[in-house]
Amino acid sequence: MSAKVYAKHQVSDYLMRLFNEPEKHMDKDFENLTAKESEEVLKHISLFEDRIHKLLGVKFKEIHSSTNFVKAI
Repeated sequence: MSAKVYAKHQVSDYLMRLFNEPEKHMDKDFENLTAKESEEVLKHISLFEDRIHKLLGVKFKEIHSSTNFVKAI
């Protein structure tokens, strides 16, 4: 595995933790949002997930759940 491939998979792994548990990684301001505002923020985070993985060039062979996936190299 090249340094570039390794780096992009490390970034992807880190971001997957954010995408799988966004509330855990948000700053304290997130707690002060209304239910509608927080739902909108979470929706946009979800939309960024696909875009970022396309940008990184990470492809998934299999996705069994949001936390159980196999990446293609």
